[in-house]
Amino acid sequence: MYRSTETVGRHAWVRTPRRPLPPELTADVAVEVAAAALAEHPGATMEWLEVDGSGLFEAHLRGADGQTLVVHLDGDLRVVGWLAEVD
Repeated sequence: MYRSTETVGRHAWVRTPRRPLPPELTADVAVEVAAAALAEHPGATMEWLEVDGSGLFEAHLRGADGQTLVVHLDGDLRVVGWLAEVD
């Protein structure tokens, strides 16, 4: 498996290829998840989407203020919560 180490400032991490998205996150669903998450956080930009271990959709955003946000949506694409990651 290809791995590379990347360093930015004092932070370093190992990049590995992403797992394929689960079947429930089709392109159509991904667009709807992104739209719902962005509606909750105007001015944010989408970074990536995934499905967590409990089946919730996770939309990873960069807020208008630069903060990293993770928005959780249920199977009906309703926002059920979100959190800001501490950098």
